[in-house]
Amino acid sequence: MARLGRKGAVSVDLTIDDQTYGYYKCDAVVVSTPHGSTAYNYAAGGPVVSPSAEAVVITPVAPMAGIGRSVVLGRDDRITLTVAPESAPVAIDVDGTVAGQLGAGDVLRAQLRAGAGQVVRLAAGEHASRSRVKLSLLDVPLRRDQLLELVPAHLREEGLERLRREGLGT
Repeated sequence: MARLGRKGAVSVDLTIDDQTYGYYKCDAVVVSTPHGSTAYNYAAGGPVVSPSAEAVVITPVAPMAGIGRSVVLGRDDRITLTVAPESAPVAIDVDGTVAGQLGAGDVLRAQLRAGAGQVVRLAAGEHASRSRVKLSLLDVPLRRDQLLELVPAHLREEGLERLRREGLGT
């Protein structure tokens, strides 16, 4: 959910399983799973979630009031986001493509649908390695040997062999 146009802020109330949880006032609200919208979630300051977790993450983008951190919810939680009366018009984006609009009082409901995002399944170690690169987790201090681990093994070996041939390797 993102503000439509450049005026105002998105203001939505969060309800989980028919219980009021709080509200967001921000530029946008990202609802993601471990399989979808993970880059948007991470860019907004949200967590990286393992694909083995059955979870939904809600992360505000540039929060101004209300809930200011990510909320991680379970598989069976029923999520309702209701546009508050003072909210700017809201655009519904699905992975960067506008899918609709909401106004004051309109409701967006979401719930995890098991298996919906499983198109390709990666090995757990390979997923972690790809996540560190794709989601730019390199802002975490890594030693040189740890950075080398991010290079696929066959490329790492080819590079070391080339350095040896050129007399630069040890």
